[in-house]
Amino acid sequence: MELLYQNSYGAIYKMPKEESHICEMQMIVDTIGIFLSREDLDHLLSIVYKSTEPCTCADCGGNFCNKIWCSNPLIDICLKVDESILDHMEDLIKGAQFMLDMNATLEKYRLK
Repeated sequence: MELLYQNSYGAIYKMPKEESHICEMQMIVDTIGIFLSREDLDHLLSIVYKSTEPCTCADCGGNFCNKIWCSNPLIDICLKVDESILDHMEDLIKGAQFMLDMNATLEKYRLK
């Protein structure tokens, strides 16, 4: 696997194309590995953005939510978070997206 991006919270690796058709990358957070497609990564970022807003569910009562819930084709994900973890997750996801976009752009305009 190729390291796309890492910070003090975790790392995201790009999976070899021949190993998986659904999952393009793996996010390692603490001791957990989460397989993700590009769409899953984009969706996770939108959840991270929403997690900075007060939650209106009965459990949270207008306070900020302390967990992220996300589903992908393989598993449901629930991560306990606080404000600093949300910042690190946003950086991790945006860094990986930047690297993916940069590699795609370089490949598209590669001289042959």
